[in-house]
Amino acid sequence: MEEQSTGDVPSGGDVSCALFFPADYSVGMSNLGYHYIYRRLAELRVNVERFFALPIPYRSVESDTLLERFPIILASISFEGDLPLVIDWLRSGGIDPSRRKRPGRAPIVGAGGAITYINPLPLCGICDFIVLGDGLPVLDFLAETLKRARSKEEALERLAEHPSILVPRVHIDRGIRGRLETSKSPDISAEYGHGLWVTPRTTFGGTLLVELQRGCFRRCAYCALPNCFKPPRQRDVESVKRDIMAASVRCDFSQVGLVTPEAGDYGDLNDLLSFLESSGYGVSFASLRVDNLTERAVRALARGGRHSVTIAPESGDDELRAACGKRFTNKDIIEKMSMAREHGIIDVKLYFMIGLPGEGDRHIASIADLCGKLRNATGQNLTAGVSPFVPKPGSEWEEMDFAGEREIKRRYSLMSRSLKGLRGIKLRSASARGAGAEYALAWADSEASERLAMGVPLKDAVSEVKRNSAARELERLRRGVR
Repeated sequence: MEEQSTGDVPSGGDVSCALFFPADYSVGMSNLGYHYIYRRLAELRVNVERFFALPIPYRSVESDTLLERFPIILASISFEGDLPLVIDWLRSGGIDPSRRKRPGRAPIVGAGGAITYINPLPLCGICDFIVLGDGLPVLDFLAETLKRARSKEEALERLAEHPSILVPRVHIDRGIRGRLETSKSPDISAEYGHGLWVTPRTTFGGTLLVELQRGCFRRCAYCALPNCFKPPRQRDVESVKRDIMAASVRCDFSQVGLVTPEAGDYGDLNDLLSFLESSGYGVSFASLRVDNLTERAVRALARGGRHSVTIAPESGDDELRAACGKRFTNKDIIEKMSMAREHGIIDVKLYFMIGLPGEGDRHIASIADLCGKLRNATGQNLTAGVSPFVPKPGSEWEEMDFAGEREIKRRYSLMSRSLKGLRGIKLRSASARGAGAEYALAWADSEASERLAMGVPLKDAVSEVKRNSAARELERLRRGVR
Protein backbone atom coordinates (compact mmCIF):
# COMPACT_ATOMS: atom_id res chain seq x y z
CA MET A 1 0.00 0.00 0.00
CA GLU A 2 3.09 2.29 0.11
CA GLU A 3 2.06 3.54 3.54
CA GLN A 4 4.25 5.55 5.87
CA SER A 5 3.32 5.83 9.54
CA THR A 6 3.62 9.10 11.43
CA GLY A 7 3.95 7.35 14.79
CA ASP A 8 4.53 4.07 16.60
CA VAL A 9 1.36 2.06 17.17
CA PRO A 10 1.34 -1.31 18.98
CA SER A 11 0.12 -4.39 17.16
CA GLY A 12 -1.78 -7.33 18.59
CA GLY A 13 -4.01 -7.13 21.62
CA ASP A 14 -6.44 -8.80 23.99
CA VAL A 15 -9.37 -8.88 21.55
CA SER A 16 -9.57 -8.61 17.76
CA CYS A 17 -11.63 -5.98 15.96
CA ALA A 18 -12.34 -5.32 12.28
CA LEU A 19 -12.59 -1.59 11.53
CA PHE A 20 -14.60 -1.08 8.33
CA PHE A 21 -14.92 1.98 6.13
CA PRO A 22 -17.68 1.64 3.50
CA ALA A 23 -15.70 2.99 0.54
CA ASP A 24 -12.55 2.45 -1.47
CA TYR A 25 -9.22 2.36 0.39
CA SER A 26 -8.28 5.75 -1.07
CA VAL A 27 -11.42 7.39 0.34
CA GLY A 28 -11.27 5.70 3.73
CA MET A 29 -7.64 6.65 4.20
CA SER A 30 -8.58 10.28 3.56
CA ASN A 31 -10.90 10.24 6.59
CA LEU A 32 -9.09 11.65 9.61
CA GLY A 33 -11.58 10.25 12.13
CA TYR A 34 -10.86 6.73 10.84
CA HIS A 35 -7.16 7.31 11.57
CA TYR A 36 -7.97 8.49 15.11
CA ILE A 37 -10.16 5.51 16.01
CA TYR A 38 -7.67 2.98 14.70
CA ARG A 39 -4.80 4.54 16.62
CA ARG A 40 -6.62 4.75 19.94
CA LEU A 41 -7.94 1.20 19.74
CA ALA A 42 -4.43 -0.09 19.06
CA GLU A 43 -3.08 1.88 22.02
CA LEU A 44 -5.77 0.27 24.19
CA ARG A 45 -4.43 -3.17 23.26
CA VAL A 46 -7.19 -4.01 20.80
CA ASN A 47 -5.92 -5.98 17.81
CA VAL A 48 -7.57 -3.68 15.26
CA GLU A 49 -7.28 -4.28 11.51
CA ARG A 50 -8.62 -2.23 8.62
CA PHE A 51 -11.24 -3.29 6.09
CA PHE A 52 -12.50 -1.33 3.06
CA ALA A 53 -15.22 -1.96 0.49
CA LEU A 54 -12.55 -2.03 -2.24
CA PRO A 55 -10.27 -3.38 -3.55
CA ILE A 56 -10.40 -6.44 -1.24
CA PRO A 57 -13.54 -6.24 0.90
CA TYR A 58 -13.24 -9.23 3.25
CA ARG A 59 -9.52 -9.43 4.01
CA SER A 60 -7.74 -7.07 6.36
CA VAL A 61 -5.05 -4.65 5.24
CA GLU A 62 -2.72 -5.54 8.09
CA SER A 63 -2.56 -9.34 7.90
CA ASP A 64 -4.83 -10.44 5.04
CA THR A 65 -7.09 -12.08 7.65
CA LEU A 66 -10.65 -13.04 6.73
CA LEU A 67 -13.46 -10.96 8.21
CA GLU A 68 -15.12 -14.06 9.69
CA ARG A 69 -12.28 -14.42 12.20
CA PHE A 70 -13.03 -11.15 13.98
CA PRO A 71 -15.43 -11.27 16.98
CA ILE A 72 -16.01 -7.50 16.85
CA ILE A 73 -16.83 -5.40 13.80
CA LEU A 74 -16.86 -1.60 13.94
CA ALA A 75 -18.04 0.53 11.01
CA SER A 76 -17.20 4.20 10.48
CA ILE A 77 -20.26 5.70 8.77
CA SER A 78 -20.22 9.27 7.52
CA PHE A 79 -23.28 9.60 5.27
CA GLU A 80 -26.73 8.10 4.90
CA GLY A 81 -25.69 6.66 1.53
CA ASP A 82 -23.11 4.50 3.30
CA LEU A 83 -25.80 2.51 5.07
CA PRO A 84 -26.85 0.23 2.15
CA LEU A 85 -23.13 -0.43 1.52
CA VAL A 86 -22.66 -1.59 5.12
CA ILE A 87 -25.70 -3.87 4.85
CA ASP A 88 -24.47 -5.42 1.58
CA TRP A 89 -20.92 -5.79 2.92
CA LEU A 90 -22.08 -7.64 6.03
CA ARG A 91 -24.42 -9.89 4.08
CA SER A 92 -21.83 -10.74 1.42
CA GLY A 93 -19.28 -11.40 4.18
CA GLY A 94 -21.52 -14.07 5.69
CA ILE A 95 -22.84 -11.94 8.56
CA ASP A 96 -26.57 -11.29 8.86
CA PRO A 97 -27.14 -7.51 8.72
CA SER A 98 -30.11 -7.78 11.09
CA ARG A 99 -29.09 -7.58 14.74
CA ARG A 100 -32.27 -9.47 15.68
CA LYS A 101 -31.45 -12.40 13.39
CA ARG A 102 -27.75 -12.72 14.20
CA PRO A 103 -27.10 -15.73 16.45
CA GLY A 104 -25.38 -15.32 19.80
CA ARG A 105 -22.07 -16.60 18.42
CA ALA A 106 -22.06 -13.99 15.64
CA PRO A 107 -19.72 -10.99 15.88
CA ILE A 108 -20.76 -7.92 17.82
CA VAL A 109 -21.43 -5.16 15.27
CA GLY A 110 -20.99 -1.53 16.27
CA ALA A 111 -20.78 1.80 14.46
CA GLY A 112 -19.84 5.43 14.87
CA GLY A 113 -19.13 8.38 12.63
CA ALA A 114 -20.67 11.61 11.42
CA ILE A 115 -24.13 10.11 10.82
CA THR A 116 -24.54 9.53 14.56
CA TYR A 117 -24.46 13.27 15.31
CA ILE A 118 -27.51 13.81 13.10
CA ASN A 119 -29.72 10.70 13.26
CA PRO A 120 -28.44 7.33 14.57
CA LEU A 121 -31.84 5.63 14.19
CA PRO A 122 -31.15 4.20 10.68
CA LEU A 123 -28.39 2.11 12.31
CA CYS A 124 -30.58 0.59 15.02
CA GLY A 125 -31.76 -2.41 13.03
CA ILE A 126 -28.20 -3.32 12.08
CA CYS A 127 -25.86 -2.47 14.95
CA ASP A 128 -25.63 -4.00 18.40
CA PHE A 129 -24.31 -0.67 19.66
CA ILE A 130 -23.76 2.84 18.28
CA VAL A 131 -21.25 5.38 19.57
CA LEU A 132 -22.87 8.80 19.45
CA GLY A 133 -20.67 11.72 18.41
CA ASP A 134 -16.92 12.04 19.01
CA GLY A 135 -15.50 8.56 19.38
CA LEU A 136 -12.23 9.14 21.21
CA PRO A 137 -13.75 10.10 24.61
CA VAL A 138 -15.77 6.84 24.56
CA LEU A 139 -13.13 4.36 23.38
CA ASP A 140 -11.45 3.64 26.72
CA PHE A 141 -14.77 2.52 28.21
CA LEU A 142 -15.72 0.67 25.04
CA ALA A 143 -12.45 -1.27 24.75
CA GLU A 144 -12.34 -2.21 28.42
CA THR A 145 -15.95 -3.41 28.33
CA LEU A 146 -15.43 -5.55 25.24
CA LYS A 147 -12.28 -7.09 26.67
CA ARG A 148 -13.78 -7.93 30.08
CA ALA A 149 -17.25 -9.14 29.08
CA ARG A 150 -17.76 -12.91 29.16
CA SER A 151 -20.60 -12.86 26.61
CA LYS A 152 -22.23 -10.64 24.01
CA GLU A 153 -25.20 -10.11 26.31
CA GLU A 154 -23.00 -8.97 29.17
CA ALA A 155 -21.03 -6.66 26.89
CA LEU A 156 -24.15 -4.94 25.57
CA GLU A 157 -25.69 -4.49 29.00
CA ARG A 158 -22.52 -2.81 30.22
CA LEU A 159 -22.14 -0.66 27.10
CA ALA A 160 -25.68 0.65 27.62
CA GLU A 161 -24.51 2.22 30.89
CA HIS A 162 -22.49 4.81 28.96
CA PRO A 163 -24.48 7.96 28.12
CA SER A 164 -22.98 8.17 24.62
CA ILE A 165 -23.52 4.55 23.57
CA LEU A 166 -26.90 3.64 22.13
CA VAL A 167 -27.68 -0.08 22.53
CA PRO A 168 -30.87 -0.79 20.56
CA ARG A 169 -31.78 -3.97 22.47
CA VAL A 170 -31.78 -1.89 25.66
CA HIS A 171 -32.84 1.60 24.60
CA ILE A 172 -35.19 0.66 21.74
CA ASP A 173 -36.50 -2.85 22.37
CA ARG A 174 -36.90 -2.54 26.15
CA GLY A 175 -37.35 1.21 26.28
CA ILE A 176 -34.98 1.53 29.23
CA ARG A 177 -34.94 5.06 30.57
CA GLY A 178 -31.68 6.92 30.71
CA ARG A 179 -30.71 10.08 28.90
CA LEU A 180 -28.43 9.68 25.88
CA GLU A 181 -26.10 12.46 24.81
CA THR A 182 -23.75 13.09 21.91
CA SER A 183 -20.11 12.79 22.94
CA LYS A 184 -18.11 15.99 22.36
CA SER A 185 -14.36 16.36 22.91
CA PRO A 186 -13.99 19.61 24.90
CA ASP A 187 -10.39 20.24 23.79
CA ILE A 188 -9.42 18.89 20.41
CA SER A 189 -5.89 20.27 20.86
CA ALA A 190 -5.41 17.46 23.39
CA GLU A 191 -6.24 14.80 20.77
CA TYR A 192 -4.07 13.40 17.98
CA GLY A 193 -4.72 16.15 15.47
CA HIS A 194 -3.15 14.54 12.41
CA GLY A 195 -3.28 11.41 10.30
CA LEU A 196 -1.58 8.17 11.30
CA TRP A 197 -0.56 7.33 7.74
CA VAL A 198 0.67 9.14 4.66
CA THR A 199 0.17 7.31 1.39
CA PRO A 200 -0.01 8.30 -2.29
CA ARG A 201 -3.13 6.16 -2.66
CA THR A 202 -5.60 8.60 -1.15
CA THR A 203 -7.92 11.31 -2.41
CA PHE A 204 -5.28 13.90 -1.57
CA GLY A 205 -2.22 11.83 -2.58
CA GLY A 206 0.80 11.79 -0.26
CA THR A 207 -0.63 14.47 2.01
CA LEU A 208 -0.38 14.74 5.79
CA LEU A 209 -3.92 15.39 7.07
CA VAL A 210 -4.08 17.91 9.92
CA GLU A 211 -7.21 18.93 11.82
CA LEU A 212 -7.76 22.63 12.51
CA GLN A 213 -11.38 22.87 13.60
CA ARG A 214 -14.40 20.76 14.51
CA GLY A 215 -17.86 22.28 14.30
CA CYS A 216 -18.71 25.43 12.39
CA PHE A 217 -19.22 29.11 13.23
CA ARG A 218 -21.48 29.62 10.20
CA ARG A 219 -25.25 29.23 10.21
CA CYS A 220 -26.04 27.93 6.72
CA ALA A 221 -29.73 27.06 6.80
CA TYR A 222 -29.43 23.81 4.83
CA CYS A 223 -26.56 22.38 6.90
CA ALA A 224 -26.82 20.20 10.02
CA LEU A 225 -23.19 20.79 11.00
CA PRO A 226 -23.56 24.06 13.01
CA ASN A 227 -26.18 22.60 15.34
CA CYS A 228 -25.29 18.91 15.49
CA PHE A 229 -21.51 19.40 15.79
CA LYS A 230 -21.56 22.41 18.10
CA PRO A 231 -19.75 24.03 19.79
CA PRO A 232 -17.06 24.97 17.27
CA ARG A 233 -13.62 24.00 18.59
CA GLN A 234 -10.26 25.01 17.15
CA ARG A 235 -6.83 23.50 17.71
CA ASP A 236 -4.04 25.65 19.05
CA VAL A 237 -1.77 26.64 16.15
CA GLU A 238 1.39 25.75 18.09
CA SER A 239 0.04 22.22 18.55
CA VAL A 240 -0.62 22.03 14.83
CA LYS A 241 2.94 23.12 14.03
CA ARG A 242 4.43 20.60 16.47
CA ASP A 243 2.37 17.80 14.93
CA ILE A 244 3.58 18.65 11.44
CA MET A 245 7.23 18.76 12.47
CA ALA A 246 6.98 15.52 14.45
CA ALA A 247 5.36 13.76 11.49
CA SER A 248 8.05 15.07 9.14
CA VAL A 249 10.70 13.17 11.13
CA ARG A 250 8.86 9.89 10.54
CA CYS A 251 7.74 10.10 6.93
CA ASP A 252 7.98 12.06 3.70
CA PHE A 253 5.23 14.36 2.48
CA SER A 254 5.23 17.46 0.36
CA GLN A 255 1.78 18.74 1.22
CA VAL A 256 -0.35 19.34 4.30
CA GLY A 257 -4.13 18.97 4.04
CA LEU A 258 -6.04 21.31 6.37
CA VAL A 259 -9.15 19.54 7.65
CA THR A 260 -11.79 22.02 8.80
CA PRO A 261 -15.34 22.99 7.79
CA GLU A 262 -14.05 26.40 6.68
CA ALA A 263 -10.32 27.15 6.60
CA GLY A 264 -10.84 30.92 6.52
CA ASP A 265 -12.54 30.80 9.93
CA TYR A 266 -9.41 29.42 11.59
CA GLY A 267 -8.06 32.35 13.58
CA ASP A 268 -4.37 31.57 13.06
CA LEU A 269 -4.56 30.60 9.40
CA ASN A 270 -2.08 33.24 8.20
CA ASP A 271 0.41 32.21 10.89
CA LEU A 272 0.05 28.58 9.85
CA LEU A 273 0.42 29.38 6.14
CA SER A 274 3.62 31.31 6.88
CA PHE A 275 4.95 28.33 8.80
CA LEU A 276 4.11 25.92 5.96
CA GLU A 277 5.70 28.20 3.40
CA SER A 278 8.92 28.57 5.41
CA SER A 279 8.99 24.79 5.93
CA GLY A 280 8.60 24.13 2.20
CA TYR A 281 5.20 22.44 2.34
CA GLY A 282 2.35 22.91 -0.06
CA VAL A 283 -1.19 23.11 1.24
CA SER A 284 -4.63 21.85 0.34
CA PHE A 285 -7.87 23.04 1.86
CA ALA A 286 -10.85 20.83 2.64
CA SER A 287 -13.11 23.87 2.26
CA LEU A 288 -12.83 27.51 1.21
CA ARG A 289 -15.66 30.05 1.22
CA VAL A 290 -15.59 32.83 -1.34
CA ASP A 291 -15.94 35.54 1.32
CA ASN A 292 -12.89 34.12 3.13
CA LEU A 293 -10.74 33.45 0.08
CA THR A 294 -7.59 35.54 0.36
CA GLU A 295 -4.68 36.08 -1.98
CA ARG A 296 -2.48 34.50 0.69
CA ALA A 297 -4.50 31.26 0.58
CA VAL A 298 -4.46 31.18 -3.22
CA ARG A 299 -0.69 31.67 -3.30
CA ALA A 300 -0.33 28.78 -0.87
CA LEU A 301 -2.34 26.54 -3.19
CA ALA A 302 -0.29 27.55 -6.23
CA ARG A 303 2.98 27.07 -4.37
CA GLY A 304 2.00 23.47 -3.74
CA GLY A 305 1.48 22.92 -7.46
CA ARG A 306 -2.30 23.02 -7.35
CA HIS A 307 -4.09 24.66 -10.25
CA SER A 308 -7.69 24.17 -9.15
CA VAL A 309 -10.00 25.47 -6.46
CA THR A 310 -13.43 24.42 -5.24
CA ILE A 311 -16.07 26.86 -4.05
CA ALA A 312 -19.76 26.46 -3.17
CA PRO A 313 -22.01 29.34 -4.31
CA GLU A 314 -25.08 27.06 -3.81
CA SER A 315 -27.11 29.32 -6.13
CA GLY A 316 -26.53 31.67 -9.04
CA ASP A 317 -28.89 34.20 -7.45
CA ASP A 318 -27.58 36.56 -4.77
CA GLU A 319 -30.83 36.69 -2.77
CA LEU A 320 -31.38 32.93 -2.72
CA ARG A 321 -27.72 32.43 -1.77
CA ALA A 322 -28.14 34.88 1.11
CA ALA A 323 -31.21 32.95 2.29
CA CYS A 324 -28.97 29.87 2.48
CA GLY A 325 -26.66 31.80 4.81
CA LYS A 326 -23.97 32.74 2.31
CA ARG A 327 -23.79 36.50 2.03
CA PHE A 328 -21.51 37.03 -0.92
CA THR A 329 -22.51 38.06 -4.41
CA ASN A 330 -21.86 36.96 -7.97
CA LYS A 331 -19.65 40.02 -8.28
CA ASP A 332 -17.58 38.76 -5.32
CA ILE A 333 -17.25 35.33 -6.93
CA ILE A 334 -16.00 36.77 -10.21
CA GLU A 335 -13.53 39.09 -8.44
CA LYS A 336 -12.10 36.30 -6.28
CA MET A 337 -11.80 33.84 -9.16
CA SER A 338 -10.15 36.52 -11.31
CA MET A 339 -7.60 36.95 -8.53
CA ALA A 340 -7.10 33.20 -8.40
CA ARG A 341 -6.59 33.09 -12.17
CA GLU A 342 -3.75 35.59 -11.83
CA HIS A 343 -2.01 33.08 -9.57
CA GLY A 344 -2.35 30.16 -11.97
CA ILE A 345 -5.67 28.67 -10.85
CA ILE A 346 -7.13 27.55 -14.16
CA ASP A 347 -9.78 25.05 -13.02
CA VAL A 348 -12.73 25.88 -10.79
CA LYS A 349 -15.34 23.51 -9.43
CA LEU A 350 -18.53 25.16 -8.24
CA TYR A 351 -21.05 23.38 -6.02
CA PHE A 352 -24.71 24.31 -6.48
CA MET A 353 -27.95 23.01 -4.99
CA ILE A 354 -31.32 22.79 -6.64
CA GLY A 355 -34.68 22.36 -4.95
CA LEU A 356 -33.87 25.00 -2.35
CA PRO A 357 -36.80 26.58 -0.47
CA GLY A 358 -38.17 29.48 -2.51
CA GLU A 359 -36.43 28.39 -5.71
CA GLY A 360 -38.09 28.92 -9.07
CA ASP A 361 -37.08 28.26 -12.65
CA ARG A 362 -35.38 31.62 -12.90
CA HIS A 363 -33.02 30.57 -10.13
CA ILE A 364 -32.04 27.50 -12.13
CA ALA A 365 -31.27 29.71 -15.11
CA SER A 366 -29.20 31.99 -12.88
CA ILE A 367 -26.69 29.18 -12.33
CA ALA A 368 -25.95 29.04 -16.03
CA ASP A 369 -25.82 32.83 -16.16
CA LEU A 370 -23.23 32.96 -13.37
CA CYS A 371 -21.13 30.25 -14.99
CA GLY A 372 -21.19 32.04 -18.33
CA LYS A 373 -20.13 35.36 -16.80
CA LEU A 374 -17.38 33.72 -14.77
CA ARG A 375 -16.06 31.88 -17.81
CA ASN A 376 -16.02 35.07 -19.87
CA ALA A 377 -14.29 37.06 -17.13
CA THR A 378 -11.56 34.57 -16.24
CA GLY A 379 -11.26 32.02 -19.04
CA GLN A 380 -11.10 29.30 -16.37
CA ASN A 381 -12.37 25.79 -16.98
CA LEU A 382 -15.50 25.35 -14.92
CA THR A 383 -17.21 22.27 -13.55
CA ALA A 384 -20.67 22.88 -12.15
CA GLY A 385 -21.41 20.18 -9.60
CA VAL A 386 -25.14 20.17 -8.85
CA SER A 387 -26.93 18.22 -6.14
CA PRO A 388 -30.48 18.35 -4.77
CA PHE A 389 -31.31 20.01 -1.46
CA VAL A 390 -32.12 17.35 1.14
CA PRO A 391 -33.59 18.60 4.45
CA LYS A 392 -31.66 17.04 7.35
CA PRO A 393 -32.46 16.63 11.06
CA GLY A 394 -30.81 19.36 13.08
CA SER A 395 -30.60 21.89 10.26
CA GLU A 396 -32.48 25.20 10.23
CA TRP A 397 -34.39 23.97 7.19
CA GLU A 398 -35.15 20.51 8.58
CA GLU A 399 -38.91 21.03 8.14
CA MET A 400 -38.68 22.29 4.55
CA ASP A 401 -39.96 20.16 1.67
CA PHE A 402 -37.88 17.85 -0.46
CA ALA A 403 -38.59 18.55 -4.13
CA GLY A 404 -38.94 14.88 -5.10
CA GLU A 405 -37.18 12.86 -7.78
CA ARG A 406 -39.49 13.82 -10.67
CA GLU A 407 -39.16 17.56 -10.00
CA ILE A 408 -35.40 17.27 -9.53
CA LYS A 409 -35.07 15.61 -12.93
CA ARG A 410 -37.16 18.39 -14.49
CA ARG A 411 -34.90 21.04 -12.98
CA TYR A 412 -31.81 19.14 -14.12
CA SER A 413 -33.18 19.16 -17.63
CA LEU A 414 -33.83 22.91 -17.42
CA MET A 415 -30.31 23.54 -16.19
CA SER A 416 -28.77 21.40 -18.91
CA ARG A 417 -30.65 23.40 -21.54
CA SER A 418 -29.52 26.66 -19.91
CA LEU A 419 -25.87 25.62 -20.14
CA LYS A 420 -26.13 24.41 -23.72
CA GLY A 421 -23.79 26.26 -26.01
CA LEU A 422 -21.54 27.56 -23.21
CA ARG A 423 -17.99 26.34 -23.83
CA GLY A 424 -15.53 25.39 -21.12
CA ILE A 425 -18.26 24.44 -18.64
CA LYS A 426 -18.97 20.86 -17.58
CA LEU A 427 -22.08 19.81 -15.73
CA ARG A 428 -21.92 17.06 -13.08
CA SER A 429 -25.29 16.24 -11.55
CA ALA A 430 -25.84 14.04 -8.53
CA SER A 431 -28.38 11.26 -8.89
CA ALA A 432 -31.98 12.31 -8.34
CA ARG A 433 -32.74 8.77 -7.23
CA GLY A 434 -29.80 8.88 -4.84
CA ALA A 435 -31.11 12.12 -3.36
CA GLY A 436 -34.46 10.46 -2.77
CA ALA A 437 -32.72 7.61 -0.98
CA GLU A 438 -30.66 10.07 1.07
CA TYR A 439 -33.83 11.88 2.14
CA ALA A 440 -35.52 8.63 3.13
CA LEU A 441 -32.51 7.42 5.12
CA ALA A 442 -31.91 10.80 6.77
CA TRP A 443 -35.38 10.58 8.33
CA ALA A 444 -35.60 6.82 8.87
CA ASP A 445 -36.66 5.63 12.32
CA SER A 446 -35.63 2.40 14.05
CA GLU A 447 -38.51 0.40 12.53
CA ALA A 448 -37.46 1.36 9.01
CA SER A 449 -33.88 0.38 9.88
CA GLU A 450 -35.02 -3.07 10.95
CA ARG A 451 -36.85 -3.59 7.67
CA LEU A 452 -33.75 -2.56 5.71
CA ALA A 453 -31.55 -4.90 7.72
CA MET A 454 -33.91 -7.79 6.98
CA GLY A 455 -33.55 -7.25 3.25
CA VAL A 456 -36.61 -5.15 2.47
CA PRO A 457 -35.80 -2.81 -0.46
CA LEU A 458 -35.36 0.83 0.50
CA LYS A 459 -38.43 2.01 -1.43
CA ASP A 460 -40.55 -0.46 0.60
CA ALA A 461 -38.68 -0.20 3.92
CA VAL A 462 -39.19 3.58 3.91
CA SER A 463 -42.27 3.73 1.67
CA GLU A 464 -43.29 7.02 3.27
CA VAL A 465 -40.87 9.42 4.90
CA LYS A 466 -42.28 10.04 8.38
CA ARG A 467 -40.21 12.90 9.69
CA ASN A 468 -42.40 13.35 12.76
CA SER A 469 -41.91 9.71 13.75
CA ALA A 470 -38.12 9.94 13.56
CA ALA A 471 -38.10 13.31 15.34
CA ARG A 472 -40.22 11.98 18.21
CA GLU A 473 -38.08 8.88 18.61
CA LEU A 474 -34.89 10.92 18.62
CA GLU A 475 -36.35 13.21 21.28
CA ARG A 476 -37.39 10.25 23.46
CA LEU A 477 -33.90 8.80 23.34
CA ARG A 478 -32.26 12.10 24.17
CA ARG A 479 -34.62 12.79 27.08
CA GLY A 480 -34.71 9.24 28.38
CA VAL A 481 -38.47 8.99 27.79
CA ARG A 482 -40.13 5.73 26.77
